Formats: sequence, structure tokens, C-alpha cells
Amino acid sequence: MDVVKFRAFYTVAKLKNISKAAEQLYYTQPAVSAQIRELENSYGTRLFRRVGQRLELTAAGVELLPYAERLLNVFEESLNVVHDAVDAAGRLVRIGASSMPGIHLLPALLAAYREKHRDSSFSLQITGANRIEQLLTSNEIDVGILGRAARSRSTSRLTGVLLMKDPLVAVVSHQHQFAGRKTIQLAELSDQSFIMPSRELLTRKAVEERLRALGLGFSVTLEVSNTEAIKRMVIHNLGMTILCASMVQTEASCGWLEAIPVTGLNLHRNVWLAYPDDKAELPAVREFIDFVVSHFAAEEPVE
Repeated sequence: MDVVKFRAFYTVAKLKNISKAAEQLYYTQPAVSAQIRELENSYGTRLFRRVGQRLELTAAGVELLPYAERLLNVFEESLNVVHDAVDAAGRLVRIGASSMPGIHLLPALLAAYREKHRDSSFSLQITGANRIEQLLTSNEIDVGILGRAARSRSTSRLTGVLLMKDPLVAVVSHQHQFAGRKTIQLAELSDQSFIMPSRELLTRKAVEERLRALGLGFSVTLEVSNTEAIKRMVIHNLGMTILCASMVQTEASCGWLEAIPVTGLNLHRNVWLAYPDDKAELPAVREFIDFVVSHFAAEEPVE
């Protein structure tokens, strides 16, 4: 059974619009169109006809629709049955995380959870936030931990919980002129050399917009696509950077870098927990969700 093609067919049939179906499925419009064409080729007939701005089912499409719905329901049931069997045997929780929480927060979180739940096991996918939402809605993961709230209109089944606000801080080496400072004034950043990620990343966008709004300069001498590489360059005093506090917690605790609050910057990245409502009914997933929420509430109350 080609689930992708039938899901594309079923979604377009319900929404009567390829653009809306693509948005709900997290695919491009050409990708959805291609799936429909391949399904039509398999049956040797057209399944849709255009009526004004809408797509309506042909007679063949009308006949196929209940079978497609039945096939998708059977597939969903099979996923639940298999996952429930795995969960009962190994208490597997399938997690998806975007890079910042996945790399810098989850290892310690999972270690703390395993201390109390020795029989638990996990699978972890670290990928982009959009992909995590897709995995949640397609029942391929149980929970997601994201650097932003869910954005899609199709996420009505998802519950979101704000776990923490991760402040942005200045990061310098011990040889830097700001080393040893308790705080840095925002205006002092204008004549510094910065090592920053690409312009597309939210952290850099937020910093540049904040400084620009205040009429302050911002000189990026090195643009590096990898955060770990940025931190290594700061250690060697090639410049300073601005990152979420959680991303430099290990290096700061080891004495490799210094993380210094910037007075007046007032920026932070949110960390969210997201999960489908029906997944909260599974005992292992429910335990993990409750633990995550209480863990972050104990560490730092969310405003």
C-alpha cells in the first residue's frame, strides 16, 4: 500500500485544493500533484476535475475515496498496534527535537529521566522544526521539543507547552577584553568583531534587528554555519558571539568560555514541548511528558 499517494489523494479530496493540501501535508505543491498523477496512472483514469477554483472528484475518484479512507485508517491502526506492542515491551518513547534543544538540553534531560525509569528507552530524531511537526502529525514520533511554537494550521491535534525561555548572552574567551565582566552594556557591542551563524537563523536575525532598532552597529567578521565551530573560534579569541545560554553552558562550566549577560539586549529563545493529544494517553509517553514539564518548571518557572 502506497500510503503517501493515498494520503495526498484523500487530503486533496477533502480540501478541494492542492495548495491547502500541500500546506497540511508539509509537502510542496508539485510533490502533491506528482503523487496524484502517479495514483491516476496506476488506475488509468482521472480522479479529479477542476471546477472554477476548486478540484472536484470524478466519478472514479468518488468511488475510490472510501477505500482510500479505509486504507489510511488501517495503516494508522497498524502503527498504533505496533507502537503499543513496542511500548509495552520496552517502554519506547519516540522523540523529535530541533537542533538547539536536541543537542544542548535533551542529553541531560534523558539522563535524569533514566535515573527514575530504568526500563525506558528512546528513539531520537534531530531535525528542523517543520519536519518535527510533520513527524508529529503523521504519527512517526510521540513528542517534539522545538525552539519555537507549532505554526501550521493543521496542528489542531497538537498540544504545546512552553518549557523555558533561554536568554541570549555574549560569549567570549578568557583573553577577550570583556572577560571577567558580570555584565556588558548593549552599546559596547557596536565596536566588537562578531562570529555569527548565517543570516537565515533566528538568533542572528533577532540580534541584528534589536541592534538596528537602537541605531547600533554590528560587525560580523566571520560567518560560520556550524555553532560548535563558532564556539571553538571564540575559544581561540577570533571574535565574540551571541548565543543562547544553554548552548554554552558546558563550555562555561568547564572554564573554556565565558557567558556574560548583555544589559538591554532582552532577547531569548523559547523552548516548547509539543505532542498529539492521543499520544498523551499512552502510559510511557504520559510519564515522559509529565517529567519534562515538571523538570523545567523546577529549574526555571516559565513567565
